[in-house]
Amino acid sequence: MVAIKADTQTLVKKASKAWLDRWNENSENEDPQLLMNDRGKPELRNFNTAVDMLYNYIEERRALLTSKDFKLLEVEKPFAVPIDDSRPDLFYVGRLDKAFEYQGRIYIGEHKTTTSYKKDGPFRSDFVDSFSPNSQVDGYLYASHLIYGNRLKAVWIDAALVHQSVHDGFRFIPVERQLAHLSSWLWETRYWIEQVEANERAIAGRNDPEPLDYLAAFPKNTTSCTNYGGCPYLDICKMVSNPHEQEEFPGYVVKRWEPFDELKFAKSKGLKIKKNFALYDNTRLQGFRTCARAYYFRHYRNIISQGDRRALLFGSSWHEAMDVVWRELAKAA
Repeated sequence: MVAIKADTQTLVKKASKAWLDRWNENSENEDPQLLMNDRGKPELRNFNTAVDMLYNYIEERRALLTSKDFKLLEVEKPFAVPIDDSRPDLFYVGRLDKAFEYQGRIYIGEHKTTTSYKKDGPFRSDFVDSFSPNSQVDGYLYASHLIYGNRLKAVWIDAALVHQSVHDGFRFIPVERQLAHLSSWLWETRYWIEQVEANERAIAGRNDPEPLDYLAAFPKNTTSCTNYGGCPYLDICKMVSNPHEQEEFPGYVVKRWEPFDELKFAKSKGLKIKKNFALYDNTRLQGFRTCARAYYFRHYRNIISQGDRRALLFGSSWHEAMDVVWRELAKAA
């Protein structure tokens, strides 16, 4: 554990308030102070853990963020880049957590929280290795090369460990890619978009008077059903043979994922993006690659489970706290 400076208390107070505000804004019934989960085990993702992490994070990153060689360029920067010359309305979109200049080069900062703990790590190797290759990181590098040109150096994954007792697990994971690799990412992205749209056409083109017993589009990937704690749509797949013939699903609510609204393009200066454009982000494309049927539920039917969302809530709240920390420390440089 690093030594805590006197002015850290004030910054922790600001950042923890941002963390809590974001949690409360996005949660209807998840208690941010929860210490034990419904299985009788300690709950890692709570406000106390976040505060302890913030104390250590601020001291860990202080030297970099206040360095004379460091300049914070952008915070939560939305982007939209063309990916097909034959389709002027097709864009790959997203948001860069941070863009900063360090020692004359430009870097993209991407905050990630994880419970992938290793005793002498602090992160397991499978977590560290998961960022290269990685479709999200490659997409950020592709977009950032178009935005910043040759001054762009790399994406730095700003990893933060979420653990019951270890609250000082932080590490930058640098990722660089050759332009040839990014050309490969571009081809793959176009390919997956074509697959998404082909499945959407398959549903829209059906006009048979008798419904089928199965959904002849968006096939299931049964190898992913139990990954990462289990697919949130597993129960539907077990019980309903053709979900397209069912209007509502108990335990699920409608919540649309609209990149145009999520990224606030209507308010963005310099990005002339219209709501009727074909906008694809990593969330949608990675969802389709993982399981096309899960994509159907989340992005075609726009439904989400009413179950546990603490991992997502903690991660998004940590992002909000990081915005405060990076701005305040960079301003103090």
